[in-house]
Amino acid sequence: MLRGAFDVDRVSVARIDLRSRRFEIAADAGAELLAPGTALPLSTCSYFAQVSEGRAFHEDDFDRSCAFDRPVDGVIVASGFHCGCSVPLRENGQVVGAISLSSSTPRRAMGDFATELEPFADVLVAKIDELRVDAAMRALRSIERPRSVEILTAREQELLECLEEGLRFKQVARRLGISQATAKTHARNLFRKLDATSRAEAVHAARVRGLLA
Repeated sequence: MLRGAFDVDRVSVARIDLRSRRFEIAADAGAELLAPGTALPLSTCSYFAQVSEGRAFHEDDFDRSCAFDRPVDGVIVASGFHCGCSVPLRENGQVVGAISLSSSTPRRAMGDFATELEPFADVLVAKIDELRVDAAMRALRSIERPRSVEILTAREQELLECLEEGLRFKQVARRLGISQATAKTHARNLFRKLDATSRAEAVHAARVRGLLA
C-alpha cells in the first residue's frame, strides 16, 4: 500500500544569501527550534553551511558525530533533535534556500530522506516567499515518497497485465501456461516490487509508475 510522506518532527524552509553568507528561516512547522525570521551566518549551522555549497546535508546521529559541532548545532541537539537532513533549493542553478527535516529519533536513515526530498526542492523554490508557518509541513505531508522502481521480469509483466484485466490466479495460470502455485509466487514477487498487498493496489501502483499503458 502507499505509505505516508515524510514522518519527522520538524520541517523548515530557509532562504540562503550566498553574498552575505547568511541564512534566514522563512517558514517552519512541527517542534520548535529556530523561529521564522531568525537570520544567522551560514557558518553557524552544519545544515546550511553544507547546503550553501550545493551539497545535501544528512546526519543519522548528532550525538555521535564528531563534525556536528557548530553553534546552532548545539542548539539543535539541546532542543531534543538527534538526526536531520537538508537539501538545497536552486534558482537558475544557484542555491537560494534549503528545506530541512529534523527528527527526535536517532539513527534514522536521513541520507534516504535527503534523496527522497530533493525532487521536491524545485517545486517548492518558487513558493519560498509565500510560505506560511505551516506550509512546509503541509506540502511535504501531501506528497508520497518516491519509491525506487525495480525492474519487472517478463513473466511478472505478463501477470500484471492479467491482473489489470481482472483475471483470477486460476485464470492467469491457464493463460500463461503455468501452475496456480507458480502464478502466486510471481504475484508475491510482483507485489513486493510494487509495495502492494493486493491485486488492486498492484495495478494502481503500476499505473502510477508507468508500467501499464
